[in-house]
Amino acid sequence: MKILITGSNGFVGSKLIHKFDDLGHEVIGIDNNFETNYEIHHKTINADLALNNLEDLLPNDIELIIHCAAAKSDFGISYDEYYKDNVIATSKLMDFAIITKVPKVIYYSTVSVYGHDNILKDENQSLNSNTVYGDTKLGGEYEAKRWVNKSNKYKLIILRPSVIYGINNFTNMYNLINSMKNNKFFKIGQGNHIKSMVSINNLIEMTLFVFNSNFDSNIEIFNCIDKPYLSVNNLMKIIAKEKKFNMPFIPIPIWLAYVIISPFELLSKITSKDFKYNWNRVSKFCKATDYRSEKIYSLGYIQKFSTSNEIKTMINWYNKIN
Repeated sequence: MKILITGSNGFVGSKLIHKFDDLGHEVIGIDNNFETNYEIHHKTINADLALNNLEDLLPNDIELIIHCAAAKSDFGISYDEYYKDNVIATSKLMDFAIITKVPKVIYYSTVSVYGHDNILKDENQSLNSNTVYGDTKLGGEYEAKRWVNKSNKYKLIILRPSVIYGINNFTNMYNLINSMKNNKFFKIGQGNHIKSMVSINNLIEMTLFVFNSNFDSNIEIFNCIDKPYLSVNNLMKIIAKEKKFNMPFIPIPIWLAYVIISPFELLSKITSKDFKYNWNRVSKFCKATDYRSEKIYSLGYIQKFSTSNEIKTMINWYNKIN
């Protein structure tokens, strides 16, 4: 197939484009960021989905779009940037898909569209985002649905992953591993809440599973989360099994964590620099994100990579670079 992958220089997109290339597909990437730590595919176009005329840049016979491009960060992104990269860019991409009659789209959304209210979520739950990221990714879903409604022959698959982790990723899991290497005593809260997550390798496998599946309906939606569904304590116990990593044993209340981190929060606002510690990250870490992906498992998907092995692989990588 001739496949367009957006955000192909990012953490997920760079893995996808090389995977589909290895499988023998004709791949084209598009990304507006070429200052990246990930391997850039030689067929990647430097362009902004929201600003450039895609009809002038892309072939008109694309058979599948995998839309990974998005704005996401815990720090330093304005509402306008989120809206431009997550809604306007998707709208322009779907306009291109309508004009060129692209028959199939896989859209990477997020479990954040459900909201973070500590209630177990599957694909049947109502959408109640309470973050700018979730709001704008949901806006992207609406744009993708606008395209699929143009023809009963079109197929849309929406993937909603939770926290994605793996080697060469310096966000949530990296921060937890780093804190357990350097902080031997304290943890925030009791740690009994579930933190949903998916390794990059399993997310790629889920993508391949839906890519190779034939669905009767025009729209299919899948949460993407690894099993088992771990609590923070169980996750930390896996990390603590490795040498020189320690299970913190003194829980501090969340309000005290906010107090301790307040100077970093203030400095960030004054200097516009990310000091890695802020109220938003504490809030996210302490909230249950209990999302479930039973739907994709019920259709025959088998998890290839175990959580414990994926975390161990990431720890080995962490040790090499630190």
